[in-house]
Amino acid sequence: MRKILLIILILTFGNTFSQKTVDLRDIYTEEGLTYSSNDNKLFSGKAQHIRKNGHLVYEEYFEDGKLTKTITYYNGTDEPTPSTITEYYIGTDNKKTTTNYGLKKPTVEFVHYDQNGNRTLIERFEDENLIYRCEFQNNRKHGIEFCLDNNGEELRIEYENGKKVKKA
Repeated sequence: MRKILLIILILTFGNTFSQKTVDLRDIYTEEGLTYSSNDNKLFSGKAQHIRKNGHLVYEEYFEDGKLTKTITYYNGTDEPTPSTITEYYIGTDNKKTTTNYGLKKPTVEFVHYDQNGNRTLIERFEDENLIYRCEFQNNRKHGIEFCLDNNGEELRIEYENGKKVKKA
């Protein structure tokens, strides 16, 4: 009897705390907030676009009707493989970070934004090694840009307000 009660409790709480997953067609946006088409209440959970062949293409995540994250997946891979993950500042449509993943090479690119939507930093990694880094101010290169040349040698170029100052 205890085992049956425990199973019922696990199933009940599992459904309570699990994230709601719906099709993108089952939500709508009005005045910057996203609602469920089923009950017209603010939507919290995950909305997906899945092709007829079962391939997961795209996901959007919401908290209390506000977009928090999107994921775009590569086409034609057996397992859903993320191509791009974008996180948003809560309550705005402004990106916080965008993470791009390489399919053929183990590369990852991070793009960071301020609350006004301006880029602040780009970093690229290949095999977990930094291969490019550049800071931005008002969407212009500002600071030291680091990259590797064709021979694998480090290059450092200093920028001020989008203009090259000197090689560092």
